[in-house]
Amino acid sequence: MTARAGGSMGCLARLVRRCLFVCSLLGAALVSPAAQALEIALLLSEQKGAAQQFVHALQAALKPGMHRVVQAGAVRQGLQPEGVEGADLIVAAGRDAAEAALRDSDRPVLAALLGVRDVERLRAAYPNRRLGAVVLDQPPARHLRLVRAILPQEARVGALLGPDSRHFESELMRAGAAERFEVDVFEISDGRELNGALQFLLDKAGALLALPDGVVSSPNAARAILLTSYRYRRPIFAFSAAYVTAGALAAVFSTPEHIANDVADLLGTDLLSTGGVAQLASGVRYPERFDVAVNRTVARALGIAVPDDQVLRERVASRGEGRR
Repeated sequence: MTARAGGSMGCLARLVRRCLFVCSLLGAALVSPAAQALEIALLLSEQKGAAQQFVHALQAALKPGMHRVVQAGAVRQGLQPEGVEGADLIVAAGRDAAEAALRDSDRPVLAALLGVRDVERLRAAYPNRRLGAVVLDQPPARHLRLVRAILPQEARVGALLGPDSRHFESELMRAGAAERFEVDVFEISDGRELNGALQFLLDKAGALLALPDGVVSSPNAARAILLTSYRYRRPIFAFSAAYVTAGALAAVFSTPEHIANDVADLLGTDLLSTGGVAQLASGVRYPERFDVAVNRTVARALGIAVPDDQVLRERVASRGEGRR
């Protein structure tokens, strides 16, 4: 009896140790999300418009309980410093918010609702600060895939670039080669060069690509581009739904809601295994989510048969182009 009792006690002890080991593993698994939870300060350029749309979409998209989000105010309505001081990361919606976060805090910054050129300028102004971004700009390849989806036989595309968009030239050339386009690029530095640039490009190319730029996409420039393209009967491919409403044939673009969901995806990743805050606050990321818009009245006037929007989205979509 004694031997059997001793053996039973030994088995019981081994079972207890095994249970404790399994429980410790389970406990580690259960606490791991907390280990990567962040306190995030949400800073806006202003409490309205695109920034406010971004906030609502971000709050809806974030996984419940993963991070603590603190409202840090808006640049134009007054900051809340106490919301920034203890943050692990500042999510800044808009260029002004990103600049305020870099200037007035030492926290890492993940910026949204700004362009690639804005990020480059902020990095030049604050070279020792940690700054990452999800930009509004689309990857040039995405623009050209839209052109290809609508004009499958076209061989030549013109691209009008200005001071804020000239950095896209090399990417445009690579994307053009991938889509079997010859891309003609004309760079201008101010509006006085616009008419000559349009004549050069529209004489040669079957379509014109307009990218966001302080000079090229100003209201006066957009009006001149649309009027001149009508005279040449050349379609314009643009970067916003508003441009399409004004008369461009089609555009690929991302909304504040798209950007917010992309940011939520980044914040929902396993930060411990992907570099944590340092990884978030570095690099320029193109938006993963996007939409297309088509002006079908313009398409009919130009005699262009355009697939439906869902087909266009499928043809434009591509993986692996998120980081610049």
